[in-house]
Amino acid sequence: MFDAEGHEDGPACPACGAAPTWRFVYAEGFEELECRACGWRSDEEALHDLRRATGEVLEREHGDTAPPLGRPLRA
Repeated sequence: MFDAEGHEDGPACPACGAAPTWRFVYAEGFEELECRACGWRSDEEALHDLRRATGEVLEREHGDTAPPLGRPLRA
């Protein structure tokens, strides 16, 4: 879990133009922006990608057959 320090000194919001936005600075070396007026977040695209990836395993309609058994391998 990351710990951030928030400051209300960010640039104007690209979505609604409200200024200033909240800037969250993380000790790990990155920062995020958030607009209190419209709810825009700079990390929204990354969060959308995480929500979209469900982790389901997709299977083929026709399964590949296993290779024929032969002599056992010897080490």
